[in-house]
Amino acid sequence: MEYWKDETEPITAFLKLFEEAKKDEELSSGLKKVNQLIWFDYTEDGPNCSFHIDCRGGKIESGAGKPSETPDLIMSLSADDAHRSWSNKLNPVMAITRRKIRVKGSATGLLKLAPKLKKVATIYEGVLRDLGWQDKILK
Repeated sequence: MEYWKDETEPITAFLKLFEEAKKDEELSSGLKKVNQLIWFDYTEDGPNCSFHIDCRGGKIESGAGKPSETPDLIMSLSADDAHRSWSNKLNPVMAITRRKIRVKGSATGLLKLAPKLKKVATIYEGVLRDLGWQDKILK
């Protein structure tokens, strides 16, 4: 991994990102409309390098690891490419086309949120600062 010292660091950052994103009305509303259980699978970087978001039924709950239920959508990629994506430095549509992001299930709802990546990147930068990881901020 280029940006992370171990498999726990990216999950810490990404879970905190979603906790902060939930506080934003526009992002929270968009996530609820996705209405899926999503597993972000970064296990190519370690067996515990993954997390999930449950956006079903008007809730937004996140947790480390694979969800106990079968996910509606699986996004598989490296933790470094996820970092680039959350930093708005990796276009998700192009990454899917180039197989940097592998998708199982329908990503249509999630891709509708792509125009909001600039806002997500701003929140993510704040999360990295809060964690004391300014050196991970991509310019």
